[in-house]
Amino acid sequence: MPTADEVRELTGRQVLLRLLPEAGGETVEGRLAGTLEAADGLVVVIETEGSSGRRFSCNYQHIAVLEKRD
Repeated sequence: MPTADEVRELTGRQVLLRLLPEAGGETVEGRLAGTLEAADGLVVVIETEGSSGRRFSCNYQHIAVLEKRD
């Protein structure tokens, strides 16, 4: 699981994100558009590839893998 600082460092980059199995295990690729500070932790926002403006968001504690792709 990445730390909040590791997530913030990838803002603006192309990434591959995989959720923990308990959070659905989904895999998403796209640009890490940004992060939002929330009461329950950092929220990660991904502009998904090939979906013209669609966004995926999740709490960073649910991320199993976050890899830079570019």
